[in-house]
Amino acid sequence: MLNLKCSLSYIAANRRVFHDVFSWTSGISGFVKNNQHGQAIGLFKSMLLHDQRPNYVTLLSVIRAVGAVDGKDMSGVVHAFVLKLGVGSEVSIATALLELYSVHKDMAMVWQVFDCAQVKDLILWSALVKACSKNGKFVDAVNVFREMQVFGLEPNFVSILSVLPACADFGILSLGKQIHGFCTVRGFCRLTNIQNPLMDMYAKCGVLRSAFLVFDRLQDKDLISWKTMICGCTENGYPKEALNILRNMLKSGCLPDEITIRNVLMACSQAEEAKFGNGLHCYLIKFGLEDSASVGTALLRMYADFGDIVSSRILFDCLRWKDVIAWSAMISVYANTGHSSLSFEMFWQMQLAKEKPNEITLVSLLKACSSMKTPEFGKVIHGNVMRNGYSSNVFVTSALIDLYCKLGQLTQGKALFDSLPYKDIICWSSMINGFGINGFGDKALETFSKMLDTGKKPNGVVFISVLSACSHCGLEDEGWKWFSSMQEHFGIIPALSHYSCMVDLLSRTGKIEEAFRFIKEMPLAPDASIWGSLLAGCRTVRGYVEVAEFAAEQLLMLDPENSSYYVILSNIYADVGQWKDVERLRRVLEEKKLRKPVGFSMIGS
Repeated sequence: MLNLKCSLSYIAANRRVFHDVFSWTSGISGFVKNNQHGQAIGLFKSMLLHDQRPNYVTLLSVIRAVGAVDGKDMSGVVHAFVLKLGVGSEVSIATALLELYSVHKDMAMVWQVFDCAQVKDLILWSALVKACSKNGKFVDAVNVFREMQVFGLEPNFVSILSVLPACADFGILSLGKQIHGFCTVRGFCRLTNIQNPLMDMYAKCGVLRSAFLVFDRLQDKDLISWKTMICGCTENGYPKEALNILRNMLKSGCLPDEITIRNVLMACSQAEEAKFGNGLHCYLIKFGLEDSASVGTALLRMYADFGDIVSSRILFDCLRWKDVIAWSAMISVYANTGHSSLSFEMFWQMQLAKEKPNEITLVSLLKACSSMKTPEFGKVIHGNVMRNGYSSNVFVTSALIDLYCKLGQLTQGKALFDSLPYKDIICWSSMINGFGINGFGDKALETFSKMLDTGKKPNGVVFISVLSACSHCGLEDEGWKWFSSMQEHFGIIPALSHYSCMVDLLSRTGKIEEAFRFIKEMPLAPDASIWGSLLAGCRTVRGYVEVAEFAAEQLLMLDPENSSYYVILSNIYADVGQWKDVERLRRVLEEKKLRKPVGFSMIGS
């Protein structure tokens, strides 16, 4: 309405100017050229009020103005005039309308406009590729790109820029390579804004070496170039390379933006480079960048990854403006580090600040409830889930299933699982794990089979739930069967967590020697969880003192300050009457000034 009033005032001041369609069109086009899109739309409305009929050029300008201000309500009006004037088949009008509907994410109308165009030139095809890619329809973008070439049209700069993100997000490396070859032949590879998406494509397809080759040959590196490579290294598990790229970036005089900083802070955590992280924090303070909510949140997460919860809280308290992401991050930090009561305290403060929780907040709180095993808090959070409309959110529901199963309320967990209209891989994993921890191994495997019947492909997390269920319920044959099938049938290379489940399974079933042999033959270096499972098995099954001593020795090398290993080994000695060794370990504890952990007792003390 304001734009219309301004336009009427403008008309009143220039009454003699607006006497025919050409003068009106000239005024509208002038506003569009000067990026005064609201005034252009207002002038168009005034033109209609003065019974002036727009022409082809008028509509072209108005379409561009409507697209620039995201005026969805005006799209139908303009399109109606296009049809009324019979210019909908004009390729420039069709292209402008297609781009307009793409801005409004109305892909049905995008396709309708394209199909109705009698002449489809390279610009229209490229606009369609761009519309599909921009709206996340990556398969359609690739198909349109290929179909365009079948019609004999050679891709241009716009279509290449539009299809590369589709190749990246869907991992279509073969097409990406073909486009790279085409760009090289046509000389497009000299352009930085072509090389940047090429790097992104290679990085997202997991071919980081090729991304580096493009990056190293790039002469004019801009902020997007540096940012793309830092992000690619972080996402592909090369955090130290990401930190080196940042060093070179700063040397070149290019300053990082907030997205780059967040990725580098994540790389510091992945690489466990606390000193680098501290140095980067100083850099951010120097340039006043730590005041940003997103950067401050990334900083507090980094310090939490380093185990410095106090610094995380200080950073959180220093944030001038705390959004839902910052609150959720601090709640998550407390929940993930075993400070469940503090996560709830933070949640109450969040509510006092009138900040509405999101799904990440609720999942973190449900995890805290699981750790505390407090049904009361769980019900409160469940009520919050329902009030905030997250009942159908699969991530939140999976956390609820996990909570109820850990509280022993398997019926409630199963009811939630059954109520989901769509079950993703996380929901299936939660239900399988829920049956397993409650001693229903057969039900866990039955649920896993049902998941496979739906066509869902299991991932590493699902197999942890399956193998853990076999371990809890002593299903050795089934455990071996599914462990062997991981790589053979599903192409999943077992990680340490999967080996740990198998060691736990063998140890629980009393097969200590077999478990010890299995560890020695592992292709990966055993961690504390694996040696811990073996030591716990030696505590249950008598007669394996030497194996227990070896396991304890490995554990103390990994975690020398953990006194629980001394206590377990001491109790194993006591079980077989080796009292001198019991006394020796007690003296070691006293000399090292280590306290017995809560819940542990040494036999004979």
